Amino acid sequence: MKTKKSVKKFMLLATAVFVLFLAGCTTTAEPERIVETVEVQVPVVETVVETVVETVVETVVETVVETVVETVEVEAESEEMSDAPEDNPYRPNELFEAVEVLKEATAGQSAPAGAKFAFLANNLSPFWTAAQIGVARSSSELGVPIAFQAPTASDLLSQQLSMLETFVNDGYTGIVFSAIDREAPASIIERAVDQGTIVLNMDSDATGSDRAMYIGMSDYDAGRAAAEAALEIIGSGKVVGLVGFATAQNAQDRIAGVNDVFEGTDMELVEVMLDDIKPEVALSNAQTAIQKYGDELAGFITFYSYDGPAACQAIKQAGLVGEVKLIAFDAEPETQVCMEEGVVQAMIGQRVYFYGYLSGYVMHAMSILGVEETMALLDPYLDELGDEGKIRLNTGVDVIKAESLDQYKAYLDSIGIASQ
Repeated sequence: MKTKKSVKKFMLLATAVFVLFLAGCTTTAEPERIVETVEVQVPVVETVVETVVETVVETVVETVVETVVETVEVEAESEEMSDAPEDNPYRPNELFEAVEVLKEATAGQSAPAGAKFAFLANNLSPFWTAAQIGVARSSSELGVPIAFQAPTASDLLSQQLSMLETFVNDGYTGIVFSAIDREAPASIIERAVDQGTIVLNMDSDATGSDRAMYIGMSDYDAGRAAAEAALEIIGSGKVVGLVGFATAQNAQDRIAGVNDVFEGTDMELVEVMLDDIKPEVALSNAQTAIQKYGDELAGFITFYSYDGPAACQAIKQAGLVGEVKLIAFDAEPETQVCMEEGVVQAMIGQRVYFYGYLSGYVMHAMSILGVEETMALLDPYLDELGDEGKIRLNTGVDVIKAESLDQYKAYLDSIGIASQ
């Protein structure tokens, strides 16, 4: 009798573990939701191992069923993301269309056997979360691995170049990256292209190199948008800029756009302070600017995502909310909170999600159709990049103010992200 009970318990336990395995197999590839499912399952398995009784096994089965139901609901929600309201002014319909063009052109075709892609950011910060979600979704939809990596060493440029070298040496099919220095990676890109590796830039370009395409907004236009917002909101006075890298193309172009709009007006970008992608240095720079310029300081224009929260903190510490205005690039969660608090008057948003999502589809299409045919398909969505020709897939610029923040958040919710 005791043996039969033991067998029965063993069979129930085996069934529960099998159901757990099936539940794990049905989870969506979207990173944030996988974490939720794992958190539910792990303590349950521990309980089974510790007790191995029929009542616990029944609880396991019930919990697994609930988890499976929750996963199905999440998957359904994910499918609805593509149906985000097209009349929301912040929804980039043309970018969704570009993805559909690539899907149709490669329908029924697969990337070369063993294909693998890499997405390399310029640092590890919340700014890249939306891109990472986009990368994960494109990887899941295409069935091709896409590695998401970012340098974390004190010397970000040296590490980024080393990581690029590794991707090339390891024979990656395609690489897309945000260039910390526009000139430094040129020789690595040339070698990669010579061996047949697809190379793209996003967020910050390596201008003049052999990369096939740049995916990102016009940073010069974004700088102009920031300056125009400053003229409307501030009107006149001295403005200080905060930025991470002086060598990055995106930083140089944004600053140029601001200066060109300010020329001949009563506003002046008197100084741009560098922080080397260190939020604590950005905060110190903002505090220094407030002390240095005193009553002459009319506001800040912050060019990198973490700079906005840093300037926001310095303004609040100095008791200057509403007196010193803040125009901030990007719409990180902290920056959104600062806008709700009345510290940030305008955010200049990038479509960071598409840096990841589009990059996956472009590399996939290029690996199947070739670079030239893919560029031809995307021609309606490309614009001129100086004398280099029509090689930029311009993702566009969003200008968000307090009165339009709810609309912007509604769009973000529709694609399942909190910021970008």
